[in-house]
Amino acid sequence: MMLRIGTKHRHIMAGITASAILVMTACGDDSGPATADASGDGPVGSDAASDAQAKPDTGTRDSSVNPDAYVIPEATMYVDPSLDQDQCLDYAPDSRRCGAGSYRAYKSLSDAAAQAAAGDVVVLREGEYNLQLKPENSGRQDAPLIFAAQPGEQALFSGDLRPAFDLSGLEYVVVQGLVVQQTMRWVALDESHHCTIRDNAFLGATEEGAGSKSGIWLRRATYNRIVNNRLEDSPEDAMALIDADRNVIQGNTFRNAGHALWAIRCGDENIVRGNSFYNEEEKIGEIYDCDGQSGVSDYDATKRNLVEENDFAYVPSSGDSAPYSGIQFAGQDTIIRRNIFHSTVGPGLSMALYGQEARHNRGNRICHNVFYGTDYAGLEIARGDTMEDNVLANNIFAKSAFVANDQRWDWWVNVLDGKPVQIMAARLDAFFLLANCIYYDETTVGSPWLLIYGWRSPGWDEQHPISWWETNYPDLVEGTVETNPEFLDADSLDFHLNPQSPLVDMGVFLTHVRQSGSGSTVPVDDSRWFSDGFQIPGETGDVIRLEGTETRARVVSVDVTSQTITLDQSLDFTQGQGVSLDYQGQAPDIGAYETP
Repeated sequence: MMLRIGTKHRHIMAGITASAILVMTACGDDSGPATADASGDGPVGSDAASDAQAKPDTGTRDSSVNPDAYVIPEATMYVDPSLDQDQCLDYAPDSRRCGAGSYRAYKSLSDAAAQAAAGDVVVLREGEYNLQLKPENSGRQDAPLIFAAQPGEQALFSGDLRPAFDLSGLEYVVVQGLVVQQTMRWVALDESHHCTIRDNAFLGATEEGAGSKSGIWLRRATYNRIVNNRLEDSPEDAMALIDADRNVIQGNTFRNAGHALWAIRCGDENIVRGNSFYNEEEKIGEIYDCDGQSGVSDYDATKRNLVEENDFAYVPSSGDSAPYSGIQFAGQDTIIRRNIFHSTVGPGLSMALYGQEARHNRGNRICHNVFYGTDYAGLEIARGDTMEDNVLANNIFAKSAFVANDQRWDWWVNVLDGKPVQIMAARLDAFFLLANCIYYDETTVGSPWLLIYGWRSPGWDEQHPISWWETNYPDLVEGTVETNPEFLDADSLDFHLNPQSPLVDMGVFLTHVRQSGSGSTVPVDDSRWFSDGFQIPGETGDVIRLEGTETRARVVSVDVTSQTITLDQSLDFTQGQGVSLDYQGQAPDIGAYETP
């Protein structure tokens, strides 16, 4: 059963407890939209005047962060707005009264936040909190400072809070299970480190013009975890990481923002994993450099981020301007894998080039994703002179059909409208499509419209079938499979492969051993496919498997300069031997899931 809570249902949240928030976030909910630059200067792509795409009803996919219950450590102090005195040392949690217990308690959150220190667990009781949560002290690695709602109760933050939670300059602080509703801004993590925001609901930010600071804002912040929250209805960005490195965004449900649901700008080695995204207003994600955002300008500075196992569901029409995307992307050495992009009016992934913030788009590895049922194309690749070495392997592009929502371009209106466009490339270099399934239906196998060259006008007079591309541009397209992927139930958004699918064991190995030998450090042709966990506490590297063996090992270090991966055990390896993420059978499957 799926609980749908959209903008018009926000009043329902007034009675939701911390435990219910956690269950909703872990289990999923609606799906959402994405955007690009609203000026004509944005990345290549579609604009739109009407939403031809039906909005899907879908839940987030499973996340590895999926607790069975809302659990907090034993309290060391309480905050209870119902107290008839400012503080006491004999609070009784059962009766919510002073005089019959043994706990310290405060009527005011500000008083508790001023006293709380490393190792304290501050439990907020049922009630409305119209003051900002701004602790004066940090926690420690061995003794975090925790602020959490009493299980089964709602601690509600509302009013003119700017933001509701300010953890700027702090370390090892945990905020858990609280409800933030209709505050000006949500959370500030400015130069904050090792903090955790989990199991909270953020429902409506009210300050127009706050930009990146509207929702959960991280600037020059490292090793923070944003986990299992619900973020809904921000007038600007719901979450923004500015010059912030090695943070984990996992298992959250994002619904509706006036700009992007999330953005990584000039940040390195962040992980975006297992989230559910849906935006009826603009784009879903952004990854690119900083050009003045939050006072930061840094170029060619958005490297080695990992985006995996997310559900990108629905972006709307953008009118006569650049299209809203699942991800508006211009990063470097980024890994995008095992995501589902579906039901978007604009492209699932826009490989962008524009301005100064999106000027370096290179070295990216995009594998094992599904791009399905867009009203534009699953993938668009921009023209421009600063894009290079982007490889896409073992992905599925299926069932997209171009809709000329933007009426400005004759080619779109008079030619492309209704065509089965899966990939739109505005260039003839800087990308390599390797062993992808590209398909619309049986009648379009061999169609010249599955992979097209052009943007707002055609790149050449006549488009060509994929077989022509592979013959004439083998450095751009190789090993394409034009066949029905045979999903288990695409209508219900189940994109697992049928065990009899022709895509089972049809994927390529992501890289190969460069030189025979033995040991824990393996020289490979391309190490960019793999993650080592970025030295983030609690994260581990990829599990890989060598071709022709049952041998599996975990990656502990990736060196893109020497093109080596270091493993957690010593192995024998042979020149030319395939290396890939862990798989079942004889070779990797094409698509987002491995078939048992």
